[in-house]
Amino acid sequence: MEYFLLCTLWIAWCFLHSFFTTSGTTNWFRNHLGERFRFYRFTYNIFSLMTVLPLLYWQGNIAGPVVIPLSPFLRYFKIIAIILTIAVMAAAFFSFDTREFLGIKQITGKAKGTTPTITKHGLYGFIRHPLYLGGFIFFLILTTDAPLAQFLGYLILALYMVIGTFREDRRLANELGDVYRQYQKEVPMFLSNLRRK
Repeated sequence: MEYFLLCTLWIAWCFLHSFFTTSGTTNWFRNHLGERFRFYRFTYNIFSLMTVLPLLYWQGNIAGPVVIPLSPFLRYFKIIAIILTIAVMAAAFFSFDTREFLGIKQITGKAKGTTPTITKHGLYGFIRHPLYLGGFIFFLILTTDAPLAQFLGYLILALYMVIGTFREDRRLANELGDVYRQYQKEVPMFLSNLRRK
């Protein structure tokens, strides 16, 4: 029952995390909040953080069998893989305007606008969604040598990264049209041949 509730809460968190970024939802809040909509992105990020932390804490305190045990030798490789994956995600994250991504620019009125733009430099010149790919690999790595509760939580988050990639790709194609479709033709979604076109 405990594992079922944990999985249900993780799925609910993923749903809400995705729901509040859909075009329909953000447009509804924009129309109803008016000037206060500039706090939306920042509030969304705070909400996401404050709701994910209790879930991470809870799953970390549920004792259970280790699903994919690793030898002490392989644990070193796990640590190295985690560090490398975090480095990739950090590089992808800082390719954005971080203040705008976090919602700070919107509050100060310095955001560029509501229309999303295409980031093509850095890792985004090789794959379209390096942050999602990095997140998927990161959570997949964490499933190893983890108790059952953590295994389930990280597995759900890894799958959410995959779903989020396709959802984000479709959303950007709908909002940016031919500009993004051309980007889709030039840059692969996940795997790159390491040649910038």
